[in-house]
Amino acid sequence: MGIKEELLEALGEWAGKLDDPSYKERFQGFNKVLQLNFNDTDFSLLMEFKDETCTVKEGMVEKPDVLIETDSEVIFGICDGEISPTKAFMGGKLKAKGDMKDMLKIQMLMK
Repeated sequence: MGIKEELLEALGEWAGKLDDPSYKERFQGFNKVLQLNFNDTDFSLLMEFKDETCTVKEGMVEKPDVLIETDSEVIFGICDGEISPTKAFMGGKLKAKGDMKDMLKIQMLMK
């Protein structure tokens, strides 16, 4: 499996948390686009939140609601529980732009 497929699978696990009724309720009315740019790859990924669901795919948009820039290894570390999203952000390993409320909501999926 290539790095792109591994990242799509990892982000798909985050998106899959919206199947849980408690998460679904928290994401009610959350219609946003998260774009992840990876410093160590030649592609970007999107997480499109709409109607309490999330679609993960390759691509870019002109104005994402939240933009994350990081290395793929940081995302894998967050997925494995080895890296805290907050520590990655505070340590400069993960850069995020967007509304703080939106970023905190998305962070719930990373835990």
